[in-house]
Amino acid sequence: MATTSSYLARLSSLKQSITPEEGKSTIGGIKLTLLDVDGEILDAIGDDATEWHREACEIKTGYPGLDYDDYITIFKGWVTGLKMTDDGTGFELTVTDVAKWLQRDVFRGAESSSVTIQGNPMNILMAILTSTGAGTNGDYDWYDATDGLGIDDDFVNVSNIESIRDNWLPGTSHYMRFTITERISALDFIEKEICKPLNMYPIIRSDGSFDVKLFQPPWNDTGLETLDEDSIIGLPKFDANFDALINEVEWHYNYSAGSYANQRFYSSASSLAARGPGKKPLVIKTQGLQSADVGTEVFSRRRHRVFDRYLTPPPKITCETFFSKWVVEPGDIVKFTHSQVPDIEAGTRGLTDELMEVISREVDLEKGKVKFELLWTGFGLGNYLRISPSGTVVTGSSATSFTMSSADAAKFKVGWEISITTAGGDSRGDVNITAINGTAITIEDLGETPQTGDKVVFANAGSLVSAQTSADYGSIGDGAVIFG
Repeated sequence: MATTSSYLARLSSLKQSITPEEGKSTIGGIKLTLLDVDGEILDAIGDDATEWHREACEIKTGYPGLDYDDYITIFKGWVTGLKMTDDGTGFELTVTDVAKWLQRDVFRGAESSSVTIQGNPMNILMAILTSTGAGTNGDYDWYDATDGLGIDDDFVNVSNIESIRDNWLPGTSHYMRFTITERISALDFIEKEICKPLNMYPIIRSDGSFDVKLFQPPWNDTGLETLDEDSIIGLPKFDANFDALINEVEWHYNYSAGSYANQRFYSSASSLAARGPGKKPLVIKTQGLQSADVGTEVFSRRRHRVFDRYLTPPPKITCETFFSKWVVEPGDIVKFTHSQVPDIEAGTRGLTDELMEVISREVDLEKGKVKFELLWTGFGLGNYLRISPSGTVVTGSSATSFTMSSADAAKFKVGWEISITTAGGDSRGDVNITAINGTAITIEDLGETPQTGDKVVFANAGSLVSAQTSADYGSIGDGAVIFG
């Protein structure tokens, strides 16, 4: 077990927030005050070549008796500020996460020689983050040193960004091309040119790594964190959030020689008639997307996603929870339950397992509380679904067996989880296939006998075995055509 001394006198709250439709997030940071016990802190500062400037710092949490190796990292960053406390008894450190590096300019030689980059936007993103000019910093160290940030690829969640690319923005479906003639802060470029047009936002994970989140409903609510009256402290605050109404979207695209050649304007006539115009239209300007490369469907899909969320203004809920919920990060989807929060659309009080998006999290490390801001963005209206084979019951023999046509039987395999419904869509239950013999299907006990005309499809996405979620079947929203 590690030996520690009582140096830590104060620790500020840790806060990060996102603005989803603008593709923005805040730069996270924390302030901590260390007591200079017997001059040991000052001695350690003096022994360091850079006086702790840009030294890595981790904040871990645990409890007395827990092995130090089992402590959990809740924040990782670098020392960016150091000053003596007012009473002279210690030092206050400012520790900032990796997003601080994004304030640095990229394309630093573009004024004298224009820079042309093109390709999949996720590849462009990773190249900007990691490029050193040496080609040695991971798989995306492609650009000259002046065009990238050179962040160690260990601090970039490459595997997740690649997954977003492969599953949601594959190939040339969202191809971007840029001719850059002036330097720009990396954060501005990433937020305005990549995140905002593609409906995503940058985040920093608790391990200190840079990542992005793409707006998408969850497959299902399996495994989502729950905020309810067992974890919520006091009464949540409710805001109908009418100012969040968006019923007009403007796209500006086909950028060339300093101007946008084309514009598209979308509006919802029914929302404008019922509620009037929103506070302001959502304006998206993209230098990278060209209609010659991606057509105009990208713009239309983005419009649909905006309108799905904001034609009915999403209520905002603010609540405090016990410290155990610090694991919930900005951008996560949570299940929210509280008997006293109003459902203004239904005119009732009380919400149960409503899916909400975390847009802000503030961890009070001294008081052991977490404050959340949540958007009730209508995820419960429908989840993405797995593409599924479909079969029809010819005859039902018992609660554990039925027959299908040979063509339908061939679509399914032993071990798969299936759902059996009536022809009208009412569920009879989910069961596992235990045997297939020609047209005869044997299943776990369904509790009733399947009837002629019943439908057989995949079970809920959270119950499927790996073979059912393979590339052979994919999902709605997967592939070259992305449903919005």
